[in-house]
Amino acid sequence: MVIDNLLSKFDKVKPTGNGKYLACCPAHPDKSPSLAIKQTDDGKLLLHCFSGCQVSDIVAAVGLELSDLMPENPSYQKGTKPPRFNKYELFDRLAFEAVILSMGIRQLLAKEDLSQDDLSRVLLAENTINRIVREVRQ
Repeated sequence: MVIDNLLSKFDKVKPTGNGKYLACCPAHPDKSPSLAIKQTDDGKLLLHCFSGCQVSDIVAAVGLELSDLMPENPSYQKGTKPPRFNKYELFDRLAFEAVILSMGIRQLLAKEDLSQDDLSRVLLAENTINRIVREVRQ
């Protein structure tokens, strides 16, 4: 939802800064603006009533749903699984799995056989790295 569409649903809207506004809260009898509205850089619309009204009550009072405050996510398709790793875990997980692969390679270069457990762990590391790569490319 574009912020202008949201703002048109409120009374006494006043800009207070870059992408920030105050308005009367429709969830309670409000004569003086007590509702803070902000659009984030990623398009989310944030609402905060200084009188304590719940966001769900505010959006319901103007005929909206909470999902209307969030931008469309074209990369998400209904029925798909959420990412297995968040972006903060990716680097650490890749580094850890790379160490596992490196240890296996060093052992093979030293002409030592890998035990069945070690081989299973090396294959798991490879699969994990491949799964992370697929997620990043989506």
